[in-house]
Amino acid sequence: MESEQLRVLADMDYETLASLYLNNHFIFCPGPSTELELKPGLSALVTGGSSGIGKALVVALAQKGIFSTIIDLSEEKGKEVASLTETEFLKFSVKPEFPAVLFIKCDVTDTNEIKAAFRKHIDTYGGLDICINCAGIGSSIPFDEDRTDGGKSWRLTVNVNLIAVIGCTQIAIQKMQETRKPGVIINVASASGLYPLYTDPIYSGSKGGVILFTRSLALYKHQGIRINALCPEVLLS
Repeated sequence: MESEQLRVLADMDYETLASLYLNNHFIFCPGPSTELELKPGLSALVTGGSSGIGKALVVALAQKGIFSTIIDLSEEKGKEVASLTETEFLKFSVKPEFPAVLFIKCDVTDTNEIKAAFRKHIDTYGGLDICINCAGIGSSIPFDEDRTDGGKSWRLTVNVNLIAVIGCTQIAIQKMQETRKPGVIINVASASGLYPLYTDPIYSGSKGGVILFTRSLALYKHQGIRINALCPEVLLS
């Protein structure tokens, strides 16, 4: 149902969004017993986890005793968030069975790098329960002013915002199917994917693609894999 697939949240900071997202079942909606139940000891892989919504979700998960792997290009920010996340996790569990958090420097548009990141997560935690695809960028050049081939502008935006989400979602589904355990996949889209963003049509189009792609995966719910899209408005950082 559309109400289950799309959650449009506006005028919130990242921490408030993350709290609502977890505590009010925006991820873990009530359903059949085959669906994932949020509890300590689960593991999550979060792309774009070193800033913004991704950072807030990683911290919020740690506060609930959930192990996380942060995937991001920024090593400095990633390690900083990993340290913060570990501190929050250790408030919940003094002697965790696994590393509280991993940081992996990774380009989500590089298939080999992202596959290696998933393998590292699974080798460390024994499986994958939650995948949150949060990495995203806006266009660096106004669409009508771009005289390049788009490799570092509009093509890059589409690759990060849409193609990488498709690739990560596919890997996550396959890994969850292999273990035959319920799982959750969250694709962070945008309200700009629901209606036109005239100042950045490439961003808007890429996020619109994420929304329809995610909605088209609804039948995986019958395998215990819940796949939803989050569509926030502009958030306070």
